[in-house]
Amino acid sequence: MKKKQTIIQKYIEGVSKRKIAKNIKVSRNTVDKYIREFEISKGKDVRDLPITEDIIKTPTYKKRTGRKRALTEEIKEILIGYIKDNAWKRNHYMHKQQMKMIDMHEKLVDAGYAIGYTTVRNFVNAEVAKTKEVFIRRYCEPGYEVEFDWGQVKLEINGGLKNYSLAVFTLAHSNYRFAKIYQSESQVCVLDVHSKFIEHIGFVPSVFTYDNMRTVVKSFVGTEKTITDSMINISNYYQFKIRLCEPRKGNEKGHVERSVEFIRRKAFSSEFSFSSLVEAEEQLLSTLQRINGRLHHKEKIKHTDLMEEEKKVAKQAVAIAPFDGADLVECHIDKYSSVVIKQNHYSVPEGHVGKRIKAKVGAEKVKLFIEGDLVAEHSRNWGLHQWEMNIYHYLNTFQKKKGAIAQSECLKQAPNQIKKLYNHYYIGKEKDFIELLFYIKEKNKLNHVMKAVEELKNIRFDYVSTERILFLCEQTTPSGVNSLEIDDTSKQSESNIKAYGLLFNQPEEEEGLAL
Repeated sequence: MKKKQTIIQKYIEGVSKRKIAKNIKVSRNTVDKYIREFEISKGKDVRDLPITEDIIKTPTYKKRTGRKRALTEEIKEILIGYIKDNAWKRNHYMHKQQMKMIDMHEKLVDAGYAIGYTTVRNFVNAEVAKTKEVFIRRYCEPGYEVEFDWGQVKLEINGGLKNYSLAVFTLAHSNYRFAKIYQSESQVCVLDVHSKFIEHIGFVPSVFTYDNMRTVVKSFVGTEKTITDSMINISNYYQFKIRLCEPRKGNEKGHVERSVEFIRRKAFSSEFSFSSLVEAEEQLLSTLQRINGRLHHKEKIKHTDLMEEEKKVAKQAVAIAPFDGADLVECHIDKYSSVVIKQNHYSVPEGHVGKRIKAKVGAEKVKLFIEGDLVAEHSRNWGLHQWEMNIYHYLNTFQKKKGAIAQSECLKQAPNQIKKLYNHYYIGKEKDFIELLFYIKEKNKLNHVMKAVEELKNIRFDYVSTERILFLCEQTTPSGVNSLEIDDTSKQSESNIKAYGLLFNQPEEEEGLAL
């Protein structure tokens, strides 16, 4: 037991002060002091004071605080100036150029001041602690709020390294994540990803939270912010409210800020090279399924299951058609039977050169309309001075200019099956090739045509011709009759060839050799 407590205990038992001092081997003055403090403490109520009862308080001694000789008022003013400069840089996107405490110390030493680093560090820490930000813990109501943000990801697509934009949504309650890759962060892409997200989760959260991105905030004057017309339109359509973060306060949407980095790392840190953007999107989708299938860190339930619970309590379910965020523009059809949209050419079916048509330009598709009818649809090209050509739009022209097909942009962009078909069997036979393209366009039987080509090629290479291909494609299995078994395929092929020989007057000897 400590000496002070022993003294108090002996005093309560009635032992004299002299005897207490002699037995414990302390001076009479110390015994008198402890007993006097004990008597005084019994008359004080310290329940609402930040002190303990003196009876259990160990003896303390006043610490000597000497005058800080190196840390003068002049040096304090200089250090406070450095701290203010750092605060200004943080508010002007220069946080990477802030001075560290070691830099402050070195600058003082270079200026001729004799001061140690520890003194500088202690003073700066004390000053910064006075202005440290206080954070408020959030409660996330189910189905109430979702956060949106953009991120950058660099991918190698078909051998080319390029920056792409990653649009990310995160539900605040369940931490369920949704993401999609775009080639731009334009307004039409923002509207498109909103529509796809709402369609994906099956309900509309009450509040959508954003930072002050240009596609959401049209103008920013003081504390007054004006929302863009497009975002007002989509919020009215789906009936959700928009909440904007304070400037440079990304922590106000901390769920999605963390999600952008997390999804990018999980999806593309180990694998970033793909043959097409579609393959990269498949990689992203599988990653999201894996992430959302994990247990929530707090609820210990899968993120997908929590999202379904949010869907049950959400105030608004999706019972309307997806929002169409495409831009409607009017275009002129040029001599190449194409229209120019955002410096890129898109082909139009021939016969309309010189007309003005309307185009709906979306994030992924460009749709062309003539007198209200949809006449063409192309994938959106986000490059510059590119051509999106459909070979079926120019078949009548190719009938008049057969020699143009070999070196045409249309053939270059045609499906690989069409290109191989021309290069292997139809060079110098453009008339027959165009006739086959007319058939594919009208009947939409490209797969049937390629199967017929394979069957003819297996018989004899030079048997591939438009007449034989069309003959095979038009053969149908009568209703009620089972299709041929795999073992009967060769026999049926042989009988077909004999029919071809009679049809096209082929010599019987050649048929025998071919078979």
